[in-house]
Amino acid sequence: MHTLLLKGQGLTIERPSRAAGTAIGTALFTVALVLAVALLARALSWPASWPGFLAYLGAGVLAVLAAAFGFWAWACSSMRYVLDHQGLSIRWGPVTHFLPMSSITAVTPGKAEMRPRISGIGWWGYHIGSGDVEGIGPVVFFSTHRSAQELVYVRTASVAYGLSPQDPERFAGEIERFQSANDSEGPAQATIHREPIAAHPIWADRIAQYLALAAIAVNVALWGYVLAVYPDLNNEITIEFPPVGDITTLRARSEILTIPATASVILIVNLLAGLIFEWKERAATYLVLSATLFFQVLFLIGAIVAVVNA
Repeated sequence: MHTLLLKGQGLTIERPSRAAGTAIGTALFTVALVLAVALLARALSWPASWPGFLAYLGAGVLAVLAAAFGFWAWACSSMRYVLDHQGLSIRWGPVTHFLPMSSITAVTPGKAEMRPRISGIGWWGYHIGSGDVEGIGPVVFFSTHRSAQELVYVRTASVAYGLSPQDPERFAGEIERFQSANDSEGPAQATIHREPIAAHPIWADRIAQYLALAAIAVNVALWGYVLAVYPDLNNEITIEFPPVGDITTLRARSEILTIPATASVILIVNLLAGLIFEWKERAATYLVLSATLFFQVLFLIGAIVAVVNA
């Protein structure tokens, strides 16, 4: 057991067993990152073509997966439960859930027959998300359990939290000890504290997320189309690009790549602007992201017309 009990400060810090969950997450992060770098290094030597596009797209997807697994592994390693006379704090990465002692109605040990059904992030030795447990009801899991017996359910009037302290009996005893000595006037309701990045309103704004993802998808389709037809273009082409409105004779077909490149610059700038506006004015974010999606579609249509008329 690795519980740190600071008796002089009336504080108990319980760090659940995180070795297995962190190791698996780190391994997945490493594999995804190595594959992304290897695929990118290979694609850099390929000519502009459909296979090259697929290689870059695959490297990008693997890089996103590596970032996700790296974040989840770090969040797993940072997980801890902190008890004091005011309440229970559950720390996971940039998020901290706080339960006042007065809101805790019961602490129920997990049993073999109480098999949790969890939806969210998780693998063996690591479970983050919501679920349901027979006899308990809705449960929010912040645990590294590998069996149902390793769980402790800290229950409130509205929801229960599934935790995995290394010594469940000792953990339950500490909650009882602090509850019996709870004479403070601390917060009466459960709260959730998020660090600045995790607190960004974009994470809760589905409309903004869908607009941003749609714009990104169209931009990826634009790159895919241009790179797919690129090998069949003449070395010198005449391009008519409706969004610009002029006809230019190009010395090199490579200049057609400026169409998706320009669209990508607009995409990045507008996405950043949308993230900034989201803090103050959600309507402005929708306007910017809608315009971003419109321009991506416009550039895609323009690229098709340009290629047809080349």
